[in-house]
Amino acid sequence: MAAWIKDNDFVNEFLFAAPSPATFHQRSFPGDLFWLDDGQGGKFPCLFLCKEGASCCLMYLHGNAEDLGLSHDLLKAFRDFLNVHVIGVEYPGYGPVQGNPCEGGVNRHTRAAFNFVTQKLRIPPQRVVVFGRSVGTGPATNLVSLVNNSKKDVAALVLQSPYRSIKTLAKDLVGAIANVIMDRFDNEAAIPSCTSPTLIIHGRQDELIPVKHASVLYDKSGAEAKCLEVIEGVDHNAFHALDHIIRPVLNFLHKLGCDRLPPLPLTSFSVMKVLDESKLLVPPDIAEPRGATGSEPGLLIRAIGTLLGKTGEWGLEDQDKPDLQNHRNA
Repeated sequence: MAAWIKDNDFVNEFLFAAPSPATFHQRSFPGDLFWLDDGQGGKFPCLFLCKEGASCCLMYLHGNAEDLGLSHDLLKAFRDFLNVHVIGVEYPGYGPVQGNPCEGGVNRHTRAAFNFVTQKLRIPPQRVVVFGRSVGTGPATNLVSLVNNSKKDVAALVLQSPYRSIKTLAKDLVGAIANVIMDRFDNEAAIPSCTSPTLIIHGRQDELIPVKHASVLYDKSGAEAKCLEVIEGVDHNAFHALDHIIRPVLNFLHKLGCDRLPPLPLTSFSVMKVLDESKLLVPPDIAEPRGATGSEPGLLIRAIGTLLGKTGEWGLEDQDKPDLQNHRNA
């Protein structure tokens, strides 16, 4: 009963601010966009970007004011500069499909995508890098804690701008009034169970999620191999994708030896065959795409100015840096 109340209370209206209308539709990104069952009788979109010769797959869980359309350029940069396969996961109520954005639904989508990668594509869990950004650090930490508790490992957990928990964050923002809400995405409780290598990236000047949240999570992480990268002069939204995100991830994965692992036996053809045979390329019928009539983002998001920047504003046009270009061409 408590879980049902939490997944259907008013807080979700404030917590999630899906772009409206959606920045992509059910026939966008042909060959890359596919549809997984949500466990509730519906389907949700994911993106898979294949990198032939890659040794790992990166799963990306985006921030609250993104959807896969806004994330697409960043996912391509991950693929090209990190030399990894990439899967981007969409949340309930994001993209063109109607839905209820909530902790339970986001976690279900995350688990379904992870099962697709490890069971359908047969990528071993220890070759999967789980990357969560902002609100996406909640489902990312939850997933890795479940995997580690089952005595399995992932290649790495990467958290960009994480929070201790939504309730703790709300207390920082609005004070004692936050005591009336039920907590969700409790990263502080989950991260001691995360024993896989962990990288935490945070902006020193982040006023939405203060850097102390990252410090607490780093201290409580159960990982032996862990790193905290605090980026000076950066707030919640001002990350330069290449310098502040891709470079630290690239260095961390190199230290772990991920780039020296044998390549996964995965090609664009083999991925397309799995998607086609499983009928995952067929989009659902959507009578009225979500947000077609327009709607406002969550009130709290508007009030505290947390609308996240598009990836095009993160310096992805600056792709000719020699050290990164060498990795891209590898």
